[in-house]
Amino acid sequence: MKPFGVAVMMLLVLPGVAMADGATKAGADQDIALAKAKMQAAAALGNQWTPTEAAFKRAEAAEQKGDFAAAQKAAARARQLADLSIGQATAQKKLWTGAVPH
Repeated sequence: MKPFGVAVMMLLVLPGVAMADGATKAGADQDIALAKAKMQAAAALGNQWTPTEAAFKRAEAAEQKGDFAAAQKAAARARQLADLSIGQATAQKKLWTGAVPH
């Protein structure tokens, strides 16, 4: 096959390979942005967990390497952990009064 033919085949086949698992750069970027927003909300409540930060760093590193599936998975984990930390902070604001003797 001629070099031009190989290049055309790569352009036609590789996008399908990259999207075979549904992971794209745009999807990874979106998931990372959502995780970052949730992490900022948790930090504003004073309850940002270190595992959340670790998952977020893994997401950014995977995105930089072009492993968009891993980036989306790690970003989803970071977002999930941030949601849980927000829930914990919200609950503790209400529950701490029950722990104080009256």
